[in-house]
Parts: sequence; structure tokens; C-alpha cells
Amino acid sequence: MSIQTLSVERVEQEIHAGQRVSMTREKLRVGDLAVVRKYTRPGGPKVVLVHGFAQNRYTWHGTTRSFSAWLADLGFDVWNLELRGHGGSRGEGSPPTFEVYVDDAAAVAAALDEPAFWVGHSLGGAVVYAAATRMPVRGVVGLGALFRFAQANKALNLLCRLSTTLRGQRVLGALTVRTRLAGQLLGRLYSISDVAGYAFPISGWAPGSIEPDLLAERLERGFDWTSLQVWLTMARWGSTGEFDYEVAWSKTDVPLLVVAGDLDHLMLPEDARVAYDVSGSSDRTLVVLDDYSTGHHWGHLDLIIGRAAPEHSWPLLRDWMQAR
Repeated sequence: MSIQTLSVERVEQEIHAGQRVSMTREKLRVGDLAVVRKYTRPGGPKVVLVHGFAQNRYTWHGTTRSFSAWLADLGFDVWNLELRGHGGSRGEGSPPTFEVYVDDAAAVAAALDEPAFWVGHSLGGAVVYAAATRMPVRGVVGLGALFRFAQANKALNLLCRLSTTLRGQRVLGALTVRTRLAGQLLGRLYSISDVAGYAFPISGWAPGSIEPDLLAERLERGFDWTSLQVWLTMARWGSTGEFDYEVAWSKTDVPLLVVAGDLDHLMLPEDARVAYDVSGSSDRTLVVLDDYSTGHHWGHLDLIIGRAAPEHSWPLLRDWMQAR
């Protein structure tokens, strides 16, 4: 897979709380895929960031809190990948499937000149777990990452079973779905949706964990198109309690960090930790962030952009990667 440089520019971005970094930002095409690369100096360890279901590169970057800019400031060579059908990779071929995501991740790894750290959030974690069974990596990080899906959340499990039933009756087909309108609506109704997080069984962040302006930006810019086929694959995992790459993963020995949030309804710790339990890694770490250890509850999005992320979850990843 070839790497084509579309643009190169010097930019200054805010990391958090007024801290800023000047760096080089490149827009790349790796085969058919869009990548935004950031670095302050060449030659740093490569980190590939992989977003989740129906998301894009803004999973990792906000105007006032940017995990990708923070990594670049630390000296990492950051590659923010947009999966096929998302963001700058939209419109490339037919609607993607989960297998296409895995193939693309493995192809990107083959295009790099050295093994990278791969960090996946949500479904992006499942992509990274699966691809790591057949590509060289320096280490794998799963943040609220799918492996055993929707087993601990009964409401989400019911939704998976309903989707699988409708698929069997051919009610659902090969469609693409735009989630940005839903993200915009949630952002505008922040005061309502945030309070609903205390009781709603499928919520994307712990209540009060993200500032309103930042959350509204994340929901509006970060929600994207997705393939219904990808959701149906996830629904099958939820209905059966199986993950397609579980056997291969159990035989894969790569450095592994699994991070879960105590109030992450989309990926409860009981489900997220299965990737750790099943892994064949001889170097594996599991961390569940909770109010006891950090003074804050943790949901799904706030693992990356929450108020407490720069103090807790970000340094956790930094220390783990720097040690390797």
C-alpha cells in the first residue's frame, strides 16, 4: 500500500487548559485511506489511532482538548487513521464491513517502515485486536474497546438480538447510515442528554465528565456515516457472545493494555476485560478507571476527551507506551 503526501503545514494546536504545541501536520493517503499525521520532530515512535463505530478522526482531537496533539508534543509520530467509509476515507468503494476495516488496518501497518503502537477506541479496539493477529505491532491499546460485546448490558443485548432477528427476515440490508444529525441533536440538547446519562442504559459518557462546549463539538464533528453491515456484525457478536477473532487472539503474543471505564454503558468493564482474559500476551495490563482510584466516574467518550483524561487516562497510555 502506497503512502501519498497531500499537504504539509506547520500548525499550532491547544492540548488542554491553554497548553499549546507547534507541530507539523501532514494529510496523507495510505492507499485509499485518509490519515492525518502529527509530529513535533521526525523519528519518534509511531502511534496509529483508530476511531470507533460511526466516528472519524475527531475522536482524538478537539479544539480545546486534543489527545493527538498531546502525543505529538511528547515526541510520538501520530497517525490518525479514518477507516474506509468515514471522514476523508468516505466514498472509497462499496459500504465497508468489519473485515474491510481489519484488512485496511493490516495494509496500513505493512506500509509503515516500522511496527507502531496501535490505539483503538470502541469498535476501533476490535479492529486493532483483530488486525494484530496478523500484523507486526509494538503494542496494542484498547480504550473502551469491543471484544465480547453487549453481554453485561441487557438493553444493548436486546437491541443486538432485535437487529439480528430483523436481518434474518431481510428487513435490514446493505445500507449506509448518517449519525451526524444525531450527534448534532445530542449536542444541542446537552443539558437534557447529560442528565439522562444517570439513568439511560446506553449512554456515551459519564454525566458531567465533559464540558458542554467541547462535548457539543465532539458530537457534531465526530459522528459520521457508517455501514449498516458493520452494526449487524456487532449485533451478531452481541447475540451470540462470540468474537470472530477470539481463537486467533488467544494465540497472539503482543504487549497489551486494556482500559475500561466504570460507567461505560457501551462497553462495561465485564465485557472489555475479556480481551485481557483471552489474550495470549505475556505482557498484558488491565486498568479499570473508577471514582475510587481517580475521584471521577468514567464513560465511553470521556476516556479520551473528558475533564479528567489529561490527568488520568492520558498519562496511563503515555507511561505504558514509553516503557515499551
